[in-house]
Amino acid sequence: MADVHLWKAEENGKIKSSAIWNVIRKKGQIVSWASLVWSSKIILRHRFILWLAFRGRLSTRDRILAYMDILEANCVLCSGFAESIDHLLGGYFFAKSIWNIFTLAMGIVSLPGSREDIKVAVQVLSKGSKFYANVFKCGFAVIVYHLLAKRNTKVFGRVRRNGYHVWSDIVFDCGALIRTWKRVPKCERKWVLCHEWKVNYDEVTSFKCFKAR
Repeated sequence: MADVHLWKAEENGKIKSSAIWNVIRKKGQIVSWASLVWSSKIILRHRFILWLAFRGRLSTRDRILAYMDILEANCVLCSGFAESIDHLLGGYFFAKSIWNIFTLAMGIVSLPGSREDIKVAVQVLSKGSKFYANVFKCGFAVIVYHLLAKRNTKVFGRVRRNGYHVWSDIVFDCGALIRTWKRVPKCERKWVLCHEWKVNYDEVTSFKCFKAR
């Protein structure tokens, strides 16, 4: 038979870049939280940190100790416990205070203590594309990012930030993204959420209609 070109990335006689990517990429295990981590309702730089946190790959001292000798393995923020992901993101008093403010703002009682339980709870609360779920996704990722940022500022000797400054940064980041969302249906619960994140309710619930000339 005559030689012919045969491409695995060919669809309906045409080669598509998306098909090429599916052929050459290494496919890993499918995880249930992928849609949450890579949601467009989460700030781009926060998605990567959240991905590392969910995979247990943040560079906390307990992980560093596994392959390198370090002088101190305790938490740099409280010095009372070994620094791990679970401790950094919710085990010490500062993180707990931030999560308490967040759960109060979102109208829920609390989040579970362990990282694995949090994964399950967050996926339930952020399921769907409604306004509440989107705000929860954004807020949760912003908090994870800023808790790690507070730890890094202590490690690298930068300006220290107290709880008020950290929460102000969290509200600023989350509010900035929420303001880009348009045509949010009006209701009292959405008004309360906008108020908590210092977003002008009218900015996200109204849209302009332009007449063609």
